[in-house]
Amino acid sequence: MGAKKLSPSDKAAIIIATLGEELAPQVFASLGVADSAKIGRSLRGLGSIDLQEIEVVLNEFLQLLQSPNKAKALDVRTFMHNLSSKKGANNLALLDSLGTPDYTMRVFERTRPEILFRVISKETPQTLALILSHAPSDFGAALVKLFPEALRIDILLRMARLLEVDPEMIAELDEQLILDVDKLGSASQKIGGIKKVAEILNAMNQEAGVLLDKISERQPTLAADIQQEMFTFADLMKINERGIAEIVKGVKRESLILALRGSPVEMVQKFAKGMSERSAKMFREDLDALGAQKKSDVLKARDELLAHTRGLIEAGKVEFGGSGGEYV
Repeated sequence: MGAKKLSPSDKAAIIIATLGEELAPQVFASLGVADSAKIGRSLRGLGSIDLQEIEVVLNEFLQLLQSPNKAKALDVRTFMHNLSSKKGANNLALLDSLGTPDYTMRVFERTRPEILFRVISKETPQTLALILSHAPSDFGAALVKLFPEALRIDILLRMARLLEVDPEMIAELDEQLILDVDKLGSASQKIGGIKKVAEILNAMNQEAGVLLDKISERQPTLAADIQQEMFTFADLMKINERGIAEIVKGVKRESLILALRGSPVEMVQKFAKGMSERSAKMFREDLDALGAQKKSDVLKARDELLAHTRGLIEAGKVEFGGSGGEYV
């Protein structure tokens, strides 16, 4: 085989082979997946190369002959066999880089099925079959479900008919998918989520409880997560004494008394601690003297109290959510 007939990957394979089993893995470690696959194929196909051809290639690329194998012709098959028989981590890493039929596409480790679906949804059924053939079972199952039923069947039939595929093509496809997934990720922004649902329910006041109960009937765990993010009337107990005093300053006494009607004794005591001794005494007396009230009026007063408190929390005037604690 003359040097002029060698492809660039053939020449690269010759140069790497002359480095020997110790240095070759280090070169492969610096290559991209597609280049590794190309050179790996060349290594397997070159066979025996005589010294003259090695010198031509090395002179062309390095302008200096540095081959440690100049005393004999280089047998690439022997090189590969020796590499396979060694148990060193570097040698195993080199073999893993050569584009074997069991090549693992990296894109599945970098994204979720629904994101990859957005990238590949317009691909041909044959390409989809190729991609899914390399997906982990759980990932592939989740991805297949996202396609229309008719297309699912077509993809699965094509997968069943797939035989051997060029590792170089798989590697190039993998790299392109990774680029597309990364590009999609950089152009996306996070929307919705549990926190957003909690914010909306907080703003809905009285209706929030009904909706949260409905969510709990279908997905109890999700409802609990939403509840965790919400600021409710019971959460007033988590605010420290200084925060309660700040809340009391901005609420009419009559409205506060109505909001605390029927609330636990601990809640009443907590608000009383946020007042002066004289104000606290009058507050307790007025609350005790308050007769029966419409439930709707009490709930409305509580909504107003919560809205006022949320405003103070957002303004940084009241601490909530573990950032504070009682002051001493």
